Amino acid sequence: MAKISNKELYSEIIKKVISKELTQKDAALKLGITDRQVRRIIIKYKNIGEGAFIHKNAGKPSHNKKIPEDISTEIINEYLTNFCDYGFTHFYEEQGYKYGISFSTMITIFTNNDIISPYAQHKTIRLYNENMKKAIRDKTITEPQEKLFEQRKQEEFEKHIRKSTLNYSFGQEIQMDAAFWIWFGTEESTLHLAVDKATKKVLSGYFDYEETTNAYLIVLMNMIVNFGIPEKIKTDKRNSFSINNARSSKSKLNVTQFGRICEDLEIELLCNSNPLFKPNAERENGTFKRRLKAELRHNGITTIDEANKYLNEVFIPKINSRFSYEINPKRNLMRNNPYTEEELNFIISIRHERTIDNASSLKYFNNYYLPIDIETGEVMSFSSGTKCMIVNTFDNKLFGIINEKTYLLILVEQPTNKITNASRNGFKPRTDNPWRKFKIR
Repeated sequence: MAKISNKELYSEIIKKVISKELTQKDAALKLGITDRQVRRIIIKYKNIGEGAFIHKNAGKPSHNKKIPEDISTEIINEYLTNFCDYGFTHFYEEQGYKYGISFSTMITIFTNNDIISPYAQHKTIRLYNENMKKAIRDKTITEPQEKLFEQRKQEEFEKHIRKSTLNYSFGQEIQMDAAFWIWFGTEESTLHLAVDKATKKVLSGYFDYEETTNAYLIVLMNMIVNFGIPEKIKTDKRNSFSINNARSSKSKLNVTQFGRICEDLEIELLCNSNPLFKPNAERENGTFKRRLKAELRHNGITTIDEANKYLNEVFIPKINSRFSYEINPKRNLMRNNPYTEEELNFIISIRHERTIDNASSLKYFNNYYLPIDIETGEVMSFSSGTKCMIVNTFDNKLFGIINEKTYLLILVEQPTNKITNASRNGFKPRTDNPWRKFKIR
């Protein structure tokens, strides 16, 4: 029960206690005071009468002096102009003593003028933000208060900047994975992602209709161009990364195309079929399934080209700003890309070994090519059976490496007229051929 200070009510109840119509306990409950206070009031009433119900300081001026308006204004201007990044205690220790006021008085001045400390509690900050937004709408905010409001918002943001884990550095471990789903339109497609372990940033993404080596190479190229070369890449055991009996090219045994590229770039490639081996990539797949498909539908995207454009230009930057950590320059193990565009295109390539035939040409995907000297433009001739490593570069140019020298490969046009009078045993002469004039005995 709230304490009642009404003089008449006190008088009525105390008189009933004296006349024994109420007990002291009942009177205490009605007045919201203790039994002891009731007994004191009874004694005072018997001594001075009705004056017992009037406070002794009633009608007297307050001992609390009102702070002059000019001092309040000076304190506020001093804080907003020169000390707005100081905490209230710090400010009082540095400047408050000059005004001859107590710390609590200074706090009251600041509170009455919507000024909060940079170290205010969340409850105070929420109330302050509501008051400032209302003042901005009503256009009752002063310019110094508005500047302080913007600064407090920035300080609050900086308090909660997401920081990467101390166990990993940026570029120390990249996780790659693909998610097969109906992302857009009505056809199933595959989203390939590369995610940094330390910062949780999605470094690159690419849509293809299947999980392909080419898609992973595009993701790798974009990551290297935009961020650099990582120390390690973790993947599953897809054929793009791991095949049976595949070993290092340094031991002269075949490896996957992606594995060879990682060796050339000095990237450690680790493969494991356990999803817990690359949890960050798996988690991003879930996030993208919840958000990306809905956004693609909302924006009317139905083709793979439009989806790839939206993915890398809009969605990934937005996801990184929302969920990833800032890159710490002091903890950055991502190596700067030392290669030119032409060199990187040559390294990130698909390679197959072929044998030169007796016409000094190479057959590659049902087409024939001739090796050309890059410097002189001369068509080169090699003996039949010579081995050639065909290099299909990232930008779709063909080169051949023969005896550790690189040559340009040009397409040989096939003749349009074909011999049709051919039998299983070989060429069949025409009926008017002179050879037919002779009989074979």
